[in-house]
Amino acid sequence: MDPMTSTAPLSHGGILFPLDMFRPTMLAAALAEVLIGKVRNIVDATVEIARHPTLPLALAQIHGTVVGTDPAEFWRENMDLALVVSQIVPRQVFVYYARTGDDAREGFLVAQRGQAIAADDSRREDIPPDKAGSHLPVTRLCEQMRISIDELADAFPGGPRIELSLMEPRGNDQTLLMTLVGQQAADAAEGELAGDEEGFEDEPAPPPPSRGPSLTQGFGAPPSAGGPAGARAPGPGPAARPAPAQGKPPPMTAADDVKRRAADRAAEKQEIQQRTSELARSLNFTEDELGVIVALPVELSETEVLRPFLVPHIERNAPDGLPADVRGRLEGKAVDFAVKVEFLSEVLIGKQPINKAKFEELATPYDLGGLKVQALEVLAPRLGGGTLLRSGGKNVFVSRKPDAPLPGAFLRQLLES
Repeated sequence: MDPMTSTAPLSHGGILFPLDMFRPTMLAAALAEVLIGKVRNIVDATVEIARHPTLPLALAQIHGTVVGTDPAEFWRENMDLALVVSQIVPRQVFVYYARTGDDAREGFLVAQRGQAIAADDSRREDIPPDKAGSHLPVTRLCEQMRISIDELADAFPGGPRIELSLMEPRGNDQTLLMTLVGQQAADAAEGELAGDEEGFEDEPAPPPPSRGPSLTQGFGAPPSAGGPAGARAPGPGPAARPAPAQGKPPPMTAADDVKRRAADRAAEKQEIQQRTSELARSLNFTEDELGVIVALPVELSETEVLRPFLVPHIERNAPDGLPADVRGRLEGKAVDFAVKVEFLSEVLIGKQPINKAKFEELATPYDLGGLKVQALEVLAPRLGGGTLLRSGGKNVFVSRKPDAPLPGAFLRQLLES
């Protein structure tokens, strides 16, 4: 069934995050603070946090008159809640919204450590005719997490859940977390939540992923016995713990978890270095008075690959792959990049993904090497500002703002390729 054309209109949204050690009362208090700051009535508001029955995945949803009659619209208008929650939980946070029926729409924003790192949004009228039914952001996100969008709409039926008042978010964090993750993981929670507060806050989080598909890394892994993946058992206490049962893997210790995360970071770093080296062997670039623009055959979400080609001021740090004479001329100038962008929602205006209607409202005409295009200053998540060029349904992002000179013929070739 295509969620965008479902005969039973549904509207839902919430905050998704991999279940790990966090303080539910702190999460509720943070949500309340943001909504009060927006002068929203939260007298009867509650936040319900549910865990998937079989996966280490949590869903937080707000209930009450503050949400109104269209939950999807509430979450679309309050996507900044993800930025706040991402500073409380140790991993990535997705705020999503989904609505079916005549005004169908799906979208999400990904945040980590208080920063938006990716976003997507799609309405029926924004989908090109040749891609009808293929660009459904939340549906695709669910597929990557190995869950169904119906499970989201029903708030993970059959899974454990807790509920807190936003006006008075009181409770025992250890007990609340025990309810969500189970008794075995609660043993770890007791040591972490009731123990050293500083150690909890300073725990290193995994680095943001370099590619779009890896945004769900850590979401779909099967949970360990009695709790979610990533739940850490406490260190050895004064009394020896009994040996694990025959045939069951031993619980992961904090030291094991640190080693695992370090290995993941090293593997990701090696992959990024290898991909960057491959690109450097045959760079397609043009040179002008401001420096160099490199056209790269990667996606805008591959920020770690793109970042070496975004240098505002060269001081003997020009990217590998440029000819030696070009690197010499670049001293004091800049290196920028240009990439093709498939969907408008890959870039932001403010903190919101852009759509076709908003682009057409704000964009201005631009002469690109004899080709009339539309140009708009936008934000690339985790990269910074630049210009989105659009013609005939095709888009190119260049990391220079519209008031800076753009190499028309070079970018036109990329746009038309």
